[in-house]
Amino acid sequence: GCSMLGNLEMEHDFSMEQDATDRLLALFPAIICYWYRFSHDGVRIETETDDDSIGSYFLHLLHDKKPSELHAKVMNVSLILYAEHEFNASTFTARVCASTLSDMHSCVTGAIGSLRGPLHGGANEAAMDMIEQWKTPEQAETAIMGMLARKDKIMGFGHAIYRESDPRNVIIKGWSEKLAESVGDTHLYPVSVRCEEVMWREKKLFCNADFFHASTYNFMGIPTKLFTPIFVMSRLTGWAAHVMEQRQNNRIIRPSADYTGPETSQWVDIAERG
Repeated sequence: GCSMLGNLEMEHDFSMEQDATDRLLALFPAIICYWYRFSHDGVRIETETDDDSIGSYFLHLLHDKKPSELHAKVMNVSLILYAEHEFNASTFTARVCASTLSDMHSCVTGAIGSLRGPLHGGANEAAMDMIEQWKTPEQAETAIMGMLARKDKIMGFGHAIYRESDPRNVIIKGWSEKLAESVGDTHLYPVSVRCEEVMWREKKLFCNADFFHASTYNFMGIPTKLFTPIFVMSRLTGWAAHVMEQRQNNRIIRPSADYTGPETSQWVDIAERG
């Protein structure tokens, strides 16, 4: 969708960068929800609403009804929490692209492509796939202990930057608890809390922003497949800001690389090669 929009509404020069960004922010919820509703339900949705925020607009399109005040609030908080986080892989990808003086849509498309890999993006999806297997905190603890014993990768814990805690986690955890109460949840939130307790007790690993986002989104009826697209919808803000900043005092980003292979080899004629 982003790449296509770049062909339909080209950013001909950098004076158009804010307008291009505003259009992307406005259209991403519709692009994501239209794709999901059509591909999964065969429904062509109406994308014009009277919602006054991106979070409310997204939920309205997804569920075909205006969201509650609580859900709209939580969705907007989530988008803010995910909006920017310095030089993560996708943001760095966007800046490298921007350093070539490429257009905004190409920079954002490149950033989206970096999320295809499982090590950046998708952690909240993996967390959801994990915690929904367990019906009680006791089941969760037993399973987590087994995963630790097998040295399995447990998504949603620890962070490359933070060492003691992720400040975003306490915020989204609080909203997850409120939503759990509002929907009468009796297992998903308690299971999540027990996972947090076990991981800290056993490995001194804390929840990052992704872990409690899983239950938060689930309580709002958001399909797991949309967790990463929502991240795109949010992080677009940070990507665009970095692209604009890169353009202000640009030098092409071209790191050097040290060769670590074999030493100098003798050339062998192609006819003599095995």
